Amino acid sequence: MAGMDAVPLSQHPLFAQALGALGRRAEVMDLGPAGRALAIRRRLPLLGEVAYLPRGPTWATEEPGLRAEALDRLASRGVRLLEAEAPCPSLRRAGFRAVATPAHVAELDLTGTPRARRAALAGTWRNALRRAEGAGLRLDWRRFEGEPGHWLLAREAGMRRERGYRALPPALACAFARTGPDAARVLVARVGAEPVAGMLFLLHPPVATYQIGWTGERGRTTEAHRLMLMAAADRLAEEGFVRLDLGTVDTETNPGLARFKIGAGARVRALGGSWVRLPFARPRL
Repeated sequence: MAGMDAVPLSQHPLFAQALGALGRRAEVMDLGPAGRALAIRRRLPLLGEVAYLPRGPTWATEEPGLRAEALDRLASRGVRLLEAEAPCPSLRRAGFRAVATPAHVAELDLTGTPRARRAALAGTWRNALRRAEGAGLRLDWRRFEGEPGHWLLAREAGMRRERGYRALPPALACAFARTGPDAARVLVARVGAEPVAGMLFLLHPPVATYQIGWTGERGRTTEAHRLMLMAAADRLAEEGFVRLDLGTVDTETNPGLARFKIGAGARVRALGGSWVRLPFARPRL
């Protein structure tokens, strides 16, 4: 995986391929020495067709002037909405205006050793992991081929309706899985033959994304997800992945999940906020 960019799922070329399979218009825009950007095109009331950058661009330079020029070129190609991957002062210089404060994401570093990852766990998280290790759980890895009727998708959808949270549409996860022979994997925890918890990972080397998870009552009492997350981190690290993206962290609407991610040793990082470029805006290059 040497030489490959550690980009978020929504800026990886495979994501554009998955969107295209669903009839959505997505393209990777070359920004020359400044980098590149994956843009999704859609029609909006009043604005007509616009392009949206989810967690982009992918920069190859720190030079503010080059970044501002690249952002202005993106605007000339219809980019009006942008969620920045990191703080970027050049956005304002290029005529964009902030419309929402940054979200926060949790990222688990996979470049260290298993011992180092366990040393980074919160004390209560580590104790719960030990209980899971002694609970007789059997872990089973399977390739996910993008089957829309997969039991894990159905159970997670039920849990999502019950708890009222949002996630990537299952159809998009299925389309992503079909972009390659090993683009997605399911990890299942079983007690005997019974599945008690499951996780779906989308692979965009050298990064993997923890996409969805489900756990039943038996899985909760055995702390199955803790054992599964550590096993996934170890397996992916052995294969050369450098980071496992755990998604957004929201301590207000879902504090339990936030504690789970933070306690696992993940680094919490602010994104760059949401920005809009109106058609009449003028850059200050």
